[in-house]
Amino acid sequence: MSQEIVLITGTSSGLGMCAAAMLVKHPSQKYKVYAAMRNTAKKDELLKKAGECGEKNLVVIQLDVCSDDSVHAAVKDILDKEGRIDVLVNNAGIGLLGVLEEQSWEAIMNTFNTNVFGVFRMLRAIVPSMKKKKKGRIINISSIGGLLGLPFNTVYGSTKYALEGITECLAPQLAQFNIHVSAVEPGPISTQFAPTAFTHMSAFQPKDEPTKALFDKFVEGFNTTWMIEGVLQSGDECAEYVLKAIVDEKPQVHYLTNKTLEESVKVKFNDMTGEECLKRSMKYIS
Repeated sequence: MSQEIVLITGTSSGLGMCAAAMLVKHPSQKYKVYAAMRNTAKKDELLKKAGECGEKNLVVIQLDVCSDDSVHAAVKDILDKEGRIDVLVNNAGIGLLGVLEEQSWEAIMNTFNTNVFGVFRMLRAIVPSMKKKKKGRIINISSIGGLLGLPFNTVYGSTKYALEGITECLAPQLAQFNIHVSAVEPGPISTQFAPTAFTHMSAFQPKDEPTKALFDKFVEGFNTTWMIEGVLQSGDECAEYVLKAIVDEKPQVHYLTNKTLEESVKVKFNDMTGEECLKRSMKYIS
């Protein structure tokens, strides 16, 4: 049986790296993974994690989701070599936390360019070939932040809300071509993603004392409520849900990876006023 051709963006670290390594090491040996990263000089950790299986099942490629030329060149190269892309995992993303009015326009635009427009670029480049083959799976790595609003998460959260909309709008349309579209929604992951986002947040500290007080409460509340054992997941745990979205006979549209957060999501979608969701968010700053 021929291998499934999988393209994953953002594989130099975090969930993308874990998903790429998991697929190339799958006991069936059925996946050939094109692991895309903006800077291939960062490939060593992935190669180490993939081990011997990586030698035959893993191809590291340069791809910058913020560049039309880079996306088209990478996709064309894969299609020329393989004839198809069976699975696309839109994982490349960056975080941005902080006070909206203090965040630079450049930082805001860069976050949207990577997290949203980067996904659009990948979809526009790959979906036509999937339609021709009448086969494909698209997995968008979203976040619990795309389902539940949090204080000081306006920019990053809105990019993940956009991913939820992209997923739900495309799913019924592309199903007509036997292309399944899913969103994987992790909570906090024990990778460098959250620490990096908090580090960048320090550049956008509030200038007025009332907002700074709220900001400090949020950081404290986030660390004590989210970044703790039982809520925090490993990249490998979340990668299991990427695998599920690939192998499930009837893929779900949503894969929430963190069971402890299910109740909060259910409360939100059962409350048409938004009042309960607001109360739950308020607890981080009150």
